[in-house]
Amino acid sequence: MNQVTEQESREAPTSVDLASAVQRVLAASEEPLTLSKIRAALPGSNRRIGLEELAEALRRQAAANVLYSYPKYRSAQDRFWDRPMQVHVANLLRGALEEGPLAWPQLRRKLPDYAVVQAETVLQEQVAQGRLHRHPPAGSRSGERYGVAPPDAREYLRRELPALFRKLEQLGFTDPQLREAAMAVLQEEEWGEPETSASTSRRSGQTDAAEPATNPAPTQPHAPAEAGNVPQN
Repeated sequence: MNQVTEQESREAPTSVDLASAVQRVLAASEEPLTLSKIRAALPGSNRRIGLEELAEALRRQAAANVLYSYPKYRSAQDRFWDRPMQVHVANLLRGALEEGPLAWPQLRRKLPDYAVVQAETVLQEQVAQGRLHRHPPAGSRSGERYGVAPPDAREYLRRELPALFRKLEQLGFTDPQLREAAMAVLQEEEWGEPETSASTSRRSGQTDAAEPATNPAPTQPHAPAEAGNVPQN
């Protein structure tokens, strides 16, 4: 009886130590890990555990919602992590967008098949939380794009300015003239206001203030009728 109790007391700490060690390994990882990678990262004494025994221990923790089980990917082994699928998909989206903004069809092709199911929902959540950002289409045939940083207006201005300059050069202007004129226009306070907008109203108000209103001539009272013209009864 004492031998059984002693054996159980020796096994219990080992099981607790393994669970804690696995959680530390997964907490330090930026993605789900296979059984082999988890075992390789365990402390020395825990690395002697067999893969099947480790898999069984991890499945028990996943069933208790302590860990999360992930589909196989580029390996025959199951994967595990301490964060849910939504977090993993969000990381995949950010990784796919690191090189630049992409439209949804392009972004979807960069994701593993198991992540596509939740990807669009997670994408919209990330945009709503300000972690990802919408970008204007790159051209007339592409749709809305997404990026890790807000869109930069300079990117679109650089794309449009050459065509505008070429059009104006056909009228006889040189490139230096157009560059100088563009800088001057951008420095004007009201360069972007249409002629009929508030700028016109302000100029009209200034004119009205400069010209005092003409006072109307006083109305002359009617002269009283002469006594000789008053009709007699």
